[in-house]
Amino acid sequence: MRVRCINLGIAGRYLGMVPLEVREAVSALSDDLRWAVYIALATEGEKYFTELKEEFGANPNTMTTALKGLVGGGLVVRQVRTGDIGDRRKIYYALTPAGIRLFAALYDVALPSRRLTRDPELSRVDLAGTARGAVAESTAGVRGRYDHYDSVPRPGAERC
Repeated sequence: MRVRCINLGIAGRYLGMVPLEVREAVSALSDDLRWAVYIALATEGEKYFTELKEEFGANPNTMTTALKGLVGGGLVVRQVRTGDIGDRRKIYYALTPAGIRLFAALYDVALPSRRLTRDPELSRVDLAGTARGAVAESTAGVRGRYDHYDSVPRPGAERC
């Protein structure tokens, strides 16, 4: 069966080689806001919904959609806390163990000479001297730069 120039049988065969949980985790990082929130939680630890919303200047619906995608992908956990500030219910988000492992693995692939320090108590990754230091370095000869995004095919773009 062919739909939109794709043989679903062949696609299904290859997709079946990677567990659904892995595909969902990577799909959860489908846009820049989700990536940014994921990185913020990875580097700074848990954050309340209102903190994230204000930090990114996003309206509640936009932030909710981004967080639902990250939670649905198994990268982030949503938890309710009571007893904070006047005993009001507060929703906070933190990386799951899978979210921490994926971040560290992606970082190792991109910059294998640098190592992340994981702090399991805070559910975050310490980038001190790693990613922040990498920004200041010369990027001459660095593989994998994507500042030429206009030439990179977008997901969902027709390839036929």
